[in-house]
Amino acid sequence: MDSLLLNISLFCVSGIIIWYCSNKLSDIVDYVDDRFKLGAAFGGTIILSIATNLPELAIVVQGVLQQDTSLAIGNILGGIALQTILLSLFDFASGKNEQRPFSTLVGHPVSILQGVFLVSILAFVIMGTQFNKTKISPDFPVAEIFIFIFWLLSLYLLHKGKKTIGTPPATEINEKVIGIQLTPTKALILLAVLSTCILIFGYLLGVTSDALANHYHIDGVIFGATILAFVTSLPEISGGLAFIKQKSYQPIISDIFGGNAFLPVLFLIASIINHNTLLPDAGHSDIYLTALSIILTCIYLIGILLKPKKRILGMGIDSWFAFIIYIIGIICITIVA
Repeated sequence: MDSLLLNISLFCVSGIIIWYCSNKLSDIVDYVDDRFKLGAAFGGTIILSIATNLPELAIVVQGVLQQDTSLAIGNILGGIALQTILLSLFDFASGKNEQRPFSTLVGHPVSILQGVFLVSILAFVIMGTQFNKTKISPDFPVAEIFIFIFWLLSLYLLHKGKKTIGTPPATEINEKVIGIQLTPTKALILLAVLSTCILIFGYLLGVTSDALANHYHIDGVIFGATILAFVTSLPEISGGLAFIKQKSYQPIISDIFGGNAFLPVLFLIASIINHNTLLPDAGHSDIYLTALSIILTCIYLIGILLKPKKRILGMGIDSWFAFIIYIIGIICITIVA
């Protein structure tokens, strides 16, 4: 009983600290984007996608070290689907400030490029799951290396696209974070400190939520795709809501699309630690979640292109389609799990 109470307490404290750090992180990323001329889309791809996915990195390393590769695979692929559906939450939240749906607020061409690269990387993930370990060197992660190279290529092309297409209009920058007047040096130091806190407490969040799931006998696949994916997405939720409060929408889509594209890169880190290629170990449910993520991403890409003009009960039609498909998909995963 004492152990259960300790895990619940650590879970709550870790979630609160991650929420707080992520709120401050969004201000710093806006400042760094502006001062270092990264642009909201490209800056969000590199900085936010890595910083807000530090909890997933901690979970993956933990799972591999415990020889539980299913935990590492499930958290990455389940997290991509859940983080994509967060766009529905941000669509609803933005309704207080904007009459137009969220998709019409982030219609920058770079956002479309990010979505296309994300879908391509997820397709490579599915291809990697079909590799036969007996016909390749098990300790040489071919698919994982290919995903990493393509991710780097996508960053380069996004950077070129930012220069060619231009950047969205600048938004007002909050130069005060935690009561400190920012300078470029202070911003980078704070970025490092907050990212470290997110990593540490993200690890604690993963450990405690895993213990709680085992205590309450929650199915592993469902747990990884929902509860664990949700708690490790707290930085994206907190950061996204903070950006909406600032009426700065472009970094949100860059964080989600860019972060989701970065998550499969963690397979390479996991494979190096594991001394064995990881993707061929993916099960049917993992491939299912990857396909679900592709569908959800495509729905939002269509929304960005078609720009729905009206909200229905607070959200755009694309968000409603994505939300319904996600709910049905999670219910149906119990069949393939």
